Parts: sequence; C-alpha cells; structure tokens
Amino acid sequence: MSFWGCVLQPGSKFAVQPQDGGEVLHLSQACLHNPQPGKNYLQVESEKSKFAVACLEKGKSEYASFDLFFRAGKCTFINTGKSEIHLTGYFEPDGMGDDILEGEEEEEETDDEEEEEEEPPKKKSKK
Repeated sequence: MSFWGCVLQPGSKFAVQPQDGGEVLHLSQACLHNPQPGKNYLQVESEKSKFAVACLEKGKSEYASFDLFFRAGKCTFINTGKSEIHLTGYFEPDGMGDDILEGEEEEEETDDEEEEEEEPPKKKSKK
C-alpha cells in the first residue's frame, strides 16, 4: 500500500492519477484545515456524474471517515466551500482490487449453490 494525500483549495478540483503502488485509490478521510464559516461540500466527479460524499462545517463536522474506492484517472475531487480540505488514503497494490472482486463473485456463487441444495422438509402425511 502506498500512502496518498492531497490538499483541495477552496473552489478547486483535483484529478486522481495512478501512482507507482497501483491504480485503485482507497479514500479514508477528509478534514478541514483552518476552517472558515460555512458549509464545504466534497464532491466526486466520475464519468460525467457528480456526487457529494461529505458536507464539512466549522465547529460541527470538521472531518469525515470513508471506505470508498476510486479508479485513478477516472475521478476528480471537488471542493465547493471556502475552507481548505485535506484528503488522505492509500493506493491498493496492483491486482489487489481484482482479488477482492473475484472473492465476492465466488462468495455469490457459493450462496447460490447453498440455496439450491437446501430443500424444505417434507410434510408428514395424515393417516
């Protein structure tokens, strides 16, 4: 894993680029630095869609923890507020994300097989 961090100035954008450690970014935390009054929305723009992932505000909610994964080169972080936002996380090692996805697919297949094998108990006939 390779540590990653970026400083989003007020009203700025940051396009995530691949690093030596991999192409999948795990976003762990966003934190206001020297907070100013007002709301600061952290948005993610990915393939022409834009989503707010946090609303940070001085004295109320100055940080947010995440467990989000983004493909480098396909997302941009946007700060719409008047305070600087620091983002931290790490890059997954190459191939790490593939192993996780394969594990989920295998788990789904196993669940389907178990559902097929289980049959409800047969009803006793009345005599």
